[in-house]
Amino acid sequence: MPVNNNECQAKRLRKPPAERCEEILYAAIKVFAEQGFRCTDVQQIADLAGVGKGTVYRFYPTKDELFQAAVDDVMLRLTSQVDAAVQDISDPLEHLKQGFRTYMSFFQQHPEAVELFVHECAEFGKVSKPRYFVYSDLRRTTWLNVYQQLIDSGRCRVNDPEQILNAISNLAYGSVLVNRISGRNSSLEVMADELLDTLLHGVLGTTQTVAASDE
Repeated sequence: MPVNNNECQAKRLRKPPAERCEEILYAAIKVFAEQGFRCTDVQQIADLAGVGKGTVYRFYPTKDELFQAAVDDVMLRLTSQVDAAVQDISDPLEHLKQGFRTYMSFFQQHPEAVELFVHECAEFGKVSKPRYFVYSDLRRTTWLNVYQQLIDSGRCRVNDPEQILNAISNLAYGSVLVNRISGRNSSLEVMADELLDTLLHGVLGTTQTVAASDE
């Protein structure tokens, strides 16, 4: 029986579903970040991924599902990267610092993630909670425990872990957004150390701090 060379070649080039899915998500993140949800055509994503449009829809039946999967992929990689960086750190202060630095470093390496979050809020913010905050809420108890340990160690002036968590979360997320949207594009890794210094040591010197507290 004759062998069809084209058929054999196609079988050799056929990739496992997980690998194909990863390539589609990579392309989706890039295109959605650059053009936004509304202006993106799924064909553009298919072309970048090197697949047919039908293949994209086989994995993700709608454009909405593909966009949400792209955001989920970014958030899973962010949380995994931070978790891996702090998993062997027992000291709560070092846990805080390393987690903060890793968070900022992630967005330094993946600026497209910021654009994706902005487009998500613009397109879906009125109908559903942004996925960034859904994932953040899932990690909330873990970080509250870290900050409670820091308080228990006697090194904190603030005695409310919720207050610490909100301050650090807002500082990190806000700094990443402002840096990108403003067009400054400063090094987030350098900024992380500057923000940690201000956060942990304050703005005022010892004398000024005492004077301010006495007023």
